[in-house]
Amino acid sequence: MKKLLFVISMLAVSACSIIPEKLQVSEDTNLIAFSNVRAMPKDNVGQTARWGGVIAKVENQAEKTMIEVVNFDLSASARPKQKQETQGRFRIYYSGLLDPVIYKIGKSITAIGTVGIFEDGKIGEHEYQYPVLNVKDVHLWQDIQKVDVRIIHNPYWYSPALWYYPPLFHHGRYVYRQKTVNKPITTNMNKKMTNKKVINKKVINKKYFQQ
Repeated sequence: MKKLLFVISMLAVSACSIIPEKLQVSEDTNLIAFSNVRAMPKDNVGQTARWGGVIAKVENQAEKTMIEVVNFDLSASARPKQKQETQGRFRIYYSGLLDPVIYKIGKSITAIGTVGIFEDGKIGEHEYQYPVLNVKDVHLWQDIQKVDVRIIHNPYWYSPALWYYPPLFHHGRYVYRQKTVNKPITTNMNKKMTNKKVINKKVINKKYFQQ
């Protein structure tokens, strides 16, 4: 039983540790989901929320910065999971300057703060009501780099059946070495000796006779 509790506690610690430190909350904190705020705009004002998504707009105001975000669900690490569908948009208000050169449109972002009063706005010509998140901390995620996962065959292997040796690399092509084996064979007829050279199962005979 003690071992089971230890494993559970370690898993909880590891799960927490993968979330960026400034986005972490205590275990007893109730984080309000974006969908709940959309459904009940007035009932969750002042509650704590951690939302994320993709930056759609950045606007620097006199004493704060407004970031419009396309909302996406968060992974276990609090990183937005980009999909083909979204539940909507929200606005982040940060007290201070966030440089638009760094906080670019299309970047993934996660913020933690308190829910504010909805704001009226537009997406193009479409009237829209924005949920608001007043924040002290935001986390801008680095782009995920693509990794080449193609399997490259290791040429340094040996197979006795094929007389295969490590290749030489020359002008972008493999040149394979061949192993030559001399096998002296004596026959009964006239005490004839045959020396055979075997190269990849192709036999070249060189004959000579004893005097």
